[in-house]
Amino acid sequence: KKMGYLYETHLHTDESSLCGKTPAREYIQYYIDHGYQGIIVTDHFHGSVSYVPDRAAAWKDQVDQYCRGYEEALNEGIKRGLDVFFGVEQAFERDEALIYGVGKQWLYDHPEIATWNRSEIFNAVDAAGGLVVHAHPFRVRNYLEKIILSSNVHAVEAFNPGNTPEADLYAVLFAKKYGFPMTAGSDMHRSDTRADEMLYGVVSETKWESVMDYVNALRGGVQFEMKYNEGRDRGEYPPLALPWEYHDRNDQIVPWDPSILFEEG
Repeated sequence: KKMGYLYETHLHTDESSLCGKTPAREYIQYYIDHGYQGIIVTDHFHGSVSYVPDRAAAWKDQVDQYCRGYEEALNEGIKRGLDVFFGVEQAFERDEALIYGVGKQWLYDHPEIATWNRSEIFNAVDAAGGLVVHAHPFRVRNYLEKIILSSNVHAVEAFNPGNTPEADLYAVLFAKKYGFPMTAGSDMHRSDTRADEMLYGVVSETKWESVMDYVNALRGGVQFEMKYNEGRDRGEYPPLALPWEYHDRNDQIVPWDPSILFEEG
């Protein structure tokens, strides 16, 4: 049994993600029953097709509706003793970033986030003291035409049960190659079909008082212990059959050879 405090880092609610199937309040007892100290709600934001609010509505109204899932979870968490923190998952073309350490007021104050590219979001969140994590960077799906990698992140989600095992392997190599701390998250959309071995997360030696404990640790280069299915068959590094694209800190596409991940050093 893992020691320490277990946290979910990647979760979608029925209220605030079109792809979410479990109401926010129903997650609370579920995660308590599975030994978690807390969860971070990361519903899909403006760049995603799963964004719930009406994009034509006033920006404040959009933010209010977007935060509903988190706020429902928070209220139930306070009642039952599960810590609930706020996060955001923003989509770009075919890649996504998990954002932590900015809150509702910050979203109110930055309506322009809806049009920002990777580097603009990274720079703004970084300046605010927040954290950007490359979500499931090597995901292969039938709706994805290419794998887009970005250096506009502080850390990499290396383990996600929605990935193929090979995609997780590539994410680990990518994180190690560029010196990024790694995270793990369940990418939870519904609680009723999730076996325990597909519940992921990070384990902290100390209890978090706010999401900033997570943010500051990763920004400081801390590598958390991670909960993931270590027994999952991970194959033999087969090639991921999609074109690859790499974006630098200025969000410029630069030549990048996947074989670099397999080089020593």
